[in-house]
Amino acid sequence: MALRNRRTVLARVVAVLAALVFLPATPATAADQRAPGADRAAADDRAAGDREAGADGRPATKRAFVVRDGTRLTVAGRPFRFAGPNEYWLGLDENVGGVDPTDPPTVDYPTYFRIRDGLTTAKAMGSTVVRAHTVGVSTGNPRSLEPALGQFNERAFDSIDYSVAEAGRLGLRLIVPLTDNWQYYHGGRYDFLRWLGLSTDNNGALFYTDPGARAAFKEYVRHLLTHVNRYTGVRYTDDPTIMAWELGNELNGMTPDWVEDSAGYVKSLAGRQLVAAGSQGGVDPAVLAAPHVDISDSHYYPPTAERIAADATAATRAGKVYVAGEYGSGQATDELLDQVAANPEVSGALFWSLFPHHDHYGYVPHSDGFTVHYPGDTPGMRAVVAALTRFASRMSGAPLRPVVGDRPLLTAIDASYGINTLRWRGTAGAAGYLVQRRGPGTGWRTVSGAQPLSDNDTPWLDLTTPAGPVTYRIVAVDAAGRSVATSAPVATDPASDQLFDPLEDWYDTAGHSDSLRRIPAGDGVLVAPAPGASGELRYQRERITAATVTVASVGVPRAVLEVSADGTTGWHPVRPRIAPAGHGRYALSVSRLSGVNGLRVVWRPGARFAVASVALTAAAGSVATGAPGSFGLTAPAPGATGVSRLAALTWSAAPGTAYYSLTVSEHPDLSSPLVSVSGLHTTGYTPTSAWPAATTLYVRITATNGYGSTAVTGSPVSFTTRADVPGVVVDDFDTYPSDAALAAAYPANTGGDPITATLAPAGEGSGHSMLLSYTLGSNGYAGVIHTLPAAQDWRGTTGLRMWIKPGTDGQRLTLQFVAAGFYWESTVTLAGTAPRVVEVPFSAFAPPPWATPGPLDLSSVTQLSLYPGGGAGSGTIQLDSIGAYVS
Repeated sequence: MALRNRRTVLARVVAVLAALVFLPATPATAADQRAPGADRAAADDRAAGDREAGADGRPATKRAFVVRDGTRLTVAGRPFRFAGPNEYWLGLDENVGGVDPTDPPTVDYPTYFRIRDGLTTAKAMGSTVVRAHTVGVSTGNPRSLEPALGQFNERAFDSIDYSVAEAGRLGLRLIVPLTDNWQYYHGGRYDFLRWLGLSTDNNGALFYTDPGARAAFKEYVRHLLTHVNRYTGVRYTDDPTIMAWELGNELNGMTPDWVEDSAGYVKSLAGRQLVAAGSQGGVDPAVLAAPHVDISDSHYYPPTAERIAADATAATRAGKVYVAGEYGSGQATDELLDQVAANPEVSGALFWSLFPHHDHYGYVPHSDGFTVHYPGDTPGMRAVVAALTRFASRMSGAPLRPVVGDRPLLTAIDASYGINTLRWRGTAGAAGYLVQRRGPGTGWRTVSGAQPLSDNDTPWLDLTTPAGPVTYRIVAVDAAGRSVATSAPVATDPASDQLFDPLEDWYDTAGHSDSLRRIPAGDGVLVAPAPGASGELRYQRERITAATVTVASVGVPRAVLEVSADGTTGWHPVRPRIAPAGHGRYALSVSRLSGVNGLRVVWRPGARFAVASVALTAAAGSVATGAPGSFGLTAPAPGATGVSRLAALTWSAAPGTAYYSLTVSEHPDLSSPLVSVSGLHTTGYTPTSAWPAATTLYVRITATNGYGSTAVTGSPVSFTTRADVPGVVVDDFDTYPSDAALAAAYPANTGGDPITATLAPAGEGSGHSMLLSYTLGSNGYAGVIHTLPAAQDWRGTTGLRMWIKPGTDGQRLTLQFVAAGFYWESTVTLAGTAPRVVEVPFSAFAPPPWATPGPLDLSSVTQLSLYPGGGAGSGTIQLDSIGAYVS
């Protein structure tokens, strides 16, 4: 058995290397694409990926298509009901950023890890179906499948192919929209109109009636549906993983003949797969009347059991299968979902929306108010995840089975003045993590405390970092605290930093040749040049002292490692130690480097190896020789009065500090503290709730490193808050220490034109205001979305009040908030450019035309958005002291 396993893995290494290095640059066969570690799961996990349970709990083969039987769905003759998430980003992602998850997002292909982790997370939540917009909607962007009319970008198929293959491996089904009603980054129906020079007036009605637009859309559909997946070797139309093709996401204004013509065309290409369709709200008569449409898809923001039941009845009476294709996750409760699951007319329901772990640490961030991370960032989200998971099990009729993704990965350990900071990549299906440490001659010991850490606790400071060399590992645990996966151990010492690059992206590298390509290999990737090409992979880091490059190779690799004093010039080779690192893997190690600030891996023409990972050790840039230096509180100023109740605390940097500790109390002896927190990385702290009104607060800040601690000058320092005012303070912009912090709290609506939020001098009171700078263009709107740190109760208030300084005469500002899950908005027009206080009563607010109407329930307000306008071109508007006022 062991010998056969070794031969199997080695054969897969050969296949991957052949695909990377020796084969022509064309889509490879399924056999060519099999990779080391593809069968990494245990036998029961493999079975779970190859089988799925029907409503009666009996297995049904994954290869069976989902079939419509009247108004119900079946698989292999058994009833099929489902629940799951929307993961719109699987083919093209707007949330790709830098190493730090707080870096500004850009549009790019999601990494293989993100795709794998996101789908595995869905499986861990009991999901059986995932709705994936950008697996099908991909037009108009340079990275889209069709960037311009008739021009197809085959590179865009790779992430789509991998998503379909991974969904199939996990036993998940996909619903794939083919275009979009909205003008988002991934494209939609307006692209076809613009390409053909057709008018977009009347909500783009010509998309449905113009023969050229209809023909262009069909050509796009044909190109997508007839594609052969490079990872499975199966044509999309022959793959049961794709349960249904949806004509489009929330297509408003569809004409009956367009629906039937388009649905019939899809059926002609994909006769064994289902066709879904639906508009933004309710059920669409054109969908119900179309013989070739199988599924009527309705969306809910917020969802109610009554509306879902009414739409399900309307759809099934018309002979269609009914699916709630989107519903806001914030309203996912057992009370709602139990009613949905008990309704046999509902075949499936999919929440909006699920996001995976970040490639380096934490989660992929997204600020639309409906983001779900597993197992949950907050107590409220954890309750939502639990309800969604129970709902999925009830819909499928199968008990929840444990599912765990890639094992955790320690991506960095930084030594800062004798204190280590750890970053790790999380694991799909894990409930938490333990940080374990061992010293020379000692066993593993948990140093992160009795309670498991969450993915949001990284970066994590080891406040008890010992003075000598240590080794760390991360243990992923389930809800009962049992270990489910453990990271590889990483050794370090007080004078060294460690970096591990899994090569899913290029953010850790200083540069690479364009010839390099990635191919997924089990729980990682392999990187090598295109066939016949040379290549290089470069790293630039100060004072590199050691490196280990892990490669896949058939036989001892002929890899060239070079180092440089400046990381850009003067490269010269070093001879690595080569040691086996698993079947078909080798570790190339160099150590005792001096005066090295750059390292690169070089492929000569004909080289037969691929890089799997790079680990670097560098001299720590901050080594302590004594306790931190002196420092002082900078804001609020010591002794200040009339301070904002939302004021952030900032202080000057104490030289030689590894971390800060903060205590805030109403008492001079700092007893009964309002805040007591340690392990702060930055010289600032933003409160999560307002300070008490008209109260003198006492502050002690302590700077600590491996040698000792230093208290803030004058400790404890005091300041006095302003008296309370009637109403609720939403934001006075005094809490943000930087433009980056403000921009993170007020991200742009990615579907609109460019807009940025920056700090400006106070408009009212002290501290800061917010300046919005925007450029209105083709999308016709620009705005920022602020998700409140905690839901606010505005009951008893009259309306919204704010200080405004318009940038131009006649400027407009649309105010939009979400209360109890329903959207409300109002637009004010501002005469002149003089600053003024504006009050907008709640009676002036109404649901926007695209939103679901509902009652104005101000007991739970979760989001405030601001949309300036008033004409094409650039503009600015300054705002301060936003609150709900009492008249």
